[in-house]
Amino acid sequence: MRAMRLIASIACAAGMALVVAQAASSAELRYGSKGVPVSFGNPYMANGSPSNYVWAAMFDALTQIDAQGNLQPALALSWENVAPTAWRFKLRPNVTFSNGEPFTADAVVTAIAWLKTPEGRRSVIGNEIRDVRAAEKVDDLTVLIRTERPDAILPRRISAVLLGAPKAWTKLGADGFAKTPATTGSYAVKDWGESTGRVLLEKFPGSWRPAAVDKLTIINLPDNAARMQALQSKQIDIAGNVNIDDFETVQAFGGRIASGSAASVMSIAFRVSDGSLAALKDVRVRQALNYAVDKDALSTALMRGLTLTAGQPAARGVVGYDPSITPYPYDPAKAKALLKQAGYEKGFAMKVAVIVDRTPGDAAVYQTVADMLGQIGVKMELRTVPFPTWLSKYLTGTWEKEIDAFSLSWTAGPYNDVARPMEIYSCLKNAPFYCDQPLTQRLVAVGEMMDLTKREAMLKDLGRAYRDAAPSLFLLDLNDFFAVRDGVDNVNIVNRVPEYHKITISKER
Repeated sequence: MRAMRLIASIACAAGMALVVAQAASSAELRYGSKGVPVSFGNPYMANGSPSNYVWAAMFDALTQIDAQGNLQPALALSWENVAPTAWRFKLRPNVTFSNGEPFTADAVVTAIAWLKTPEGRRSVIGNEIRDVRAAEKVDDLTVLIRTERPDAILPRRISAVLLGAPKAWTKLGADGFAKTPATTGSYAVKDWGESTGRVLLEKFPGSWRPAAVDKLTIINLPDNAARMQALQSKQIDIAGNVNIDDFETVQAFGGRIASGSAASVMSIAFRVSDGSLAALKDVRVRQALNYAVDKDALSTALMRGLTLTAGQPAARGVVGYDPSITPYPYDPAKAKALLKQAGYEKGFAMKVAVIVDRTPGDAAVYQTVADMLGQIGVKMELRTVPFPTWLSKYLTGTWEKEIDAFSLSWTAGPYNDVARPMEIYSCLKNAPFYCDQPLTQRLVAVGEMMDLTKREAMLKDLGRAYRDAAPSLFLLDLNDFFAVRDGVDNVNIVNRVPEYHKITISKER
């Protein structure tokens, strides 16, 4: 199944005529995406792009995060912490799935039960909610979620658990449901486009958040140049994740740029716990690499100042962000001194696995970082890997022995709290690459602090500790950029995805 999807992706990138030849009416919104879900409609196998470009149109969770990063109701209308390890959610009435099943507490119970199975625990979302013990049905519109330990942000965390129709899931199993998912969102999938690269979705009239446009087509165009060509030739309406260098081109043919915070800090993660490169196990070396990179130059020269420099796990606007924690200054002399203290005066070589065309200008950023590290004697060899390969190795910790580091952002989405990326950079992650027990113990204590004011202060202190421990090379605080054709209106970016159901089309294309 994944092989077929990869072949389709390659075909889409190489021959765009294959995937954009069909004419579209004004009743169809066409989105050029850098990818589509490799697990089709199983929403537990990934968290974030490229899967969310399709799933955001189809699925809902109990809660959602708005454009300002605030927690809002979705399939749950309210929630209450009724015991240290129990949250009660009151559900939205009169909601149905696209197959006609009513939405009740059974959907939550079924989802959590699967995520607690051995297979579910190995999934991305299963790992996200590993401290959830069970979901219990109180009545059709009330569900109790129990956790292993107090969790102050469970209502935020549960926004990652997208819900499907429970009877369909039970009958079809995870793989069967993935091909024919029944969901509550604005659109229902009609064709996954395995041979065409076009995921076809139609408006679900029974959705509690009805769409303004009848049809939505997600076109798989992994290459940025292909997305731009399709946009310019009016074969798509929105191009996702455009490069900053394309802004003038978009404006020249009457388009515009829509942007939103990525709630993400671009970085290169060091394999400290599971890697074989001794140098990276020394905090002085990791700090030296941070001092060796001129992040201001990356921001101004490569990103035109549209992204800001970063030096902590939390991006701006994320719960736990501390403006008093400044990025590592550019100081190659200090970097060399730290390397000398650690016994690496002559430098060393390291191999880094990266995925590109994920964020604007990422390939250029990584190459520039490699050039800057070369100035202090550190030879960084970049190895570009496909996203499915990267994801598999990241989840399982099965990197090749020679890989010393890999691209990995501190991403707070989808629930906009820095605890999420901190957990990834900790002993709590399945197959951890960075396991610092004292930091992990502090992180666990943060999770059990139910006073949100005290909790945020603890997060900020922990953010400073992570900054000093330097488990990654901190780079940039990211934004996402989308190119939009004239006549496509009400394009708002929320959690790195356009709010499809609010988009309208005012002109024929």
